[in-house]
Amino acid sequence: MRGVGACIIAGVFVSPFAKGSDVVSCHQDSGRQLARSEELQRIVGADQADRKDQDRFFRDAKFRNRVLLRDLERRKRVGEIFGEGCFKEARDFAASALVYQHGDIPEHFFQAFIWSKRAIDLGADSQKELMGKALDRYLVNIGQRQLIATQATKAMGAKCWCLEQVEATFPDERRLANGHRSLSQALDWISELNKDEPSCSEPKPCEDKALKPTPSGFVPGFW
Repeated sequence: MRGVGACIIAGVFVSPFAKGSDVVSCHQDSGRQLARSEELQRIVGADQADRKDQDRFFRDAKFRNRVLLRDLERRKRVGEIFGEGCFKEARDFAASALVYQHGDIPEHFFQAFIWSKRAIDLGADSQKELMGKALDRYLVNIGQRQLIATQATKAMGAKCWCLEQVEATFPDERRLANGHRSLSQALDWISELNKDEPSCSEPKPCEDKALKPTPSGFVPGFW
């Protein structure tokens, strides 16, 4: 028995939800799509509620583990809704991007970048900040230099924050156009993070690991 699936005939995409099909897509079922969209808002609301007390998250291991388990369940449900084909509006992509930004592997962060970028394409310019952070988090976690300069690190036991290494060929104009700081402003941000630690010297890139260059063409459709 053939399963229901899209086919390509002579280079043309043929939808499985053609006239006469017994299966209705989520986009064709406005009630189901709206219900899933509202569920995504509840999911991201729970994600944010879990992170209201940042100090407790980092201080209390038991609490942090409970949050991480709930993060996993949230990602699984968002993935199911995406697989169901129920993402439609900018808010659907934006909510899902924020949930996946709290993932635990680079692919989660890259998915957050893709979804936040799609939200921007649909008119949600407010997602530029998340898009830059998600992309940088992905790049640093696969061993590449970040582009937007959003990722800072303080090594275990260290006193000072440092800025993860930045791709020098990426222009400041692109950082500013995407709603972020210039590179010099990012270094000022590091200074602010270190303001209560007199032993910290001038802000600088992290030196504990060598990240690979991220040349133009590395991120198709963006850089």
